[in-house]
Amino acid sequence: MMNSKLLKVIGRHILFWLILMLTFAISEFGYRDTFGHAMIFELLFLPVRMVAVYVNYYVLMSRYLYKNQIFKYILYLIIVIGLMATLQRYIFIYWGYPVFFPDWWRPGLKPLLIDKIFQNAVIIATPVAFSIGIKVFSDWYTEKNKIKQLEKEKIATELKYLKSQINPHFLFNTLNNIYGLSIEKSDKVPGLILQLSDLLSYSLYESNQALLTLDQELKLIRDYVAIEKERYGDRVDVEWQINEEKIQDLKVAPLLLFPLVENAFKHGVKEETKYAKIDIKLKRKGEAIFFQIKNSLPIDLPENKKNEGIGLSNLNRRLKLLYPDAHKLETKKEKEVFNAELWIDLSGHQLARVDPNE
Repeated sequence: MMNSKLLKVIGRHILFWLILMLTFAISEFGYRDTFGHAMIFELLFLPVRMVAVYVNYYVLMSRYLYKNQIFKYILYLIIVIGLMATLQRYIFIYWGYPVFFPDWWRPGLKPLLIDKIFQNAVIIATPVAFSIGIKVFSDWYTEKNKIKQLEKEKIATELKYLKSQINPHFLFNTLNNIYGLSIEKSDKVPGLILQLSDLLSYSLYESNQALLTLDQELKLIRDYVAIEKERYGDRVDVEWQINEEKIQDLKVAPLLLFPLVENAFKHGVKEETKYAKIDIKLKRKGEAIFFQIKNSLPIDLPENKKNEGIGLSNLNRRLKLLYPDAHKLETKKEKEVFNAELWIDLSGHQLARVDPNE
């Protein structure tokens, strides 16, 4: 049995020829005695038209036209059409006219008349021209889709790679935190290990999904903050400005807000020997969100360590891939405070800014 793909191809070719023949038969109806005669005329041209079309479609275009051998392509196409036009002249004189159009036939008709062969060539060249247009458009459309698919695969691969960088990155830091507490033989270690298991679950399973609820992302952030606060104790104060009821229905790419929080602890708290402060704010307007995190900076922190690292550069790249025209990330140092502000329109449309003071 023929597979469905082959049947579709055959069906498209049959449809092409039916439309072509009917169109020309209707246009010739005024010059023929009956519509039936017009259809017979088209049927007599069908074999040579098909030979010219398919030789051009499957041989000449791929072998010469698509390889920029234009002169050879035109030359061979003219030869093919000329041969078919001449052959059609013989078919008409020795079979078509006597059998179907006896009124047109008379003794002594000469096959090799330039004007008649040229007329046949024009009739044959018409479907050839249509087929060229169809093939060029079809190949362009196929190539365009192929490029789009390759681009999607490339983006997916890059996103997967970027996410794989994030996961070990924050897990490594978290394990270091727990290790530090275990050396101190802290009673907090078992609870922290349980929270770490939640982080691992999110990292290994939930984060593989294309989108997650903002609640899930915030839970990850809260678990991470809880681990860090257990480590640093009263040395760090975290303030939250989040109305979680307003964001329950929103979905976001996983591990998108988390790097900003991790960055604040890594560069704002870890290097601080005294007191550190972190403010986390999340606002919503329609499908757009505003996420802000401020962290204090040690006064004597070297310039090359002021909130630089793989986290922010990684985040920037992911945002460009996931929300190319629907995000804005701004980071700046204000006195001894590092401020990171992120706007994202989760609908993927052009960025709609959220006023953080609303």
